[in-house]
Amino acid sequence: MKIAISIGHDERSQGAFSLALNMKEHEWNGLFGDALIPELETLGVTVRRFERPSGLGYQAAMSALTSEINAWGPDLVVELHFNAMDDSSWTGCCVLHWPSSTLGNIAAAAISEAAAEAIGNRNRGAVAQDRSWNSGRPPLYILRDTKAPSTIMETFFGSSSTDSIAADKARESGALPKAVAKAIVDVVASW
Repeated sequence: MKIAISIGHDERSQGAFSLALNMKEHEWNGLFGDALIPELETLGVTVRRFERPSGLGYQAAMSALTSEINAWGPDLVVELHFNAMDDSSWTGCCVLHWPSSTLGNIAAAAISEAAAEAIGNRNRGAVAQDRSWNSGRPPLYILRDTKAPSTIMETFFGSSSTDSIAADKARESGALPKAVAKAIVDVVASW
């Protein structure tokens, strides 16, 4: 079993910010990836970490990233992110998948359930999505352009101090990476 873990955002475009953690999304995603990869390896999975190449525009970077992932040939792609809203009452985990990807949907549901349970936040479930929530609404290249079933894990809401602290505690304790690794292995093995 081969799993691609992609760290969402990059040094130039670091994503959302969690005031409670005093941390940008890219940094937290990297820490979570660093904890998730060994848990997957412990379960016998071949794992590779991917990041957007630096020095390129968004479209070129995503094209290079998805080409690199496709060349490696994983069974599943999981890109790590967290959400943020103007309203700090939003909480929960959701996992995005391409609308026509049945296996992406199955994986997204399993990962979201496991993460929400480990964190103790709301399970917002699998969400079929083909465009970004940003105003320009670019396509979600990682979901659209990878050959393997792909997911984007929105682990928590950085705009909620409660959600941020709970997710970070679950990451630090190992509960979150352990739960997500098990969900990934179980779901891919079921295919």
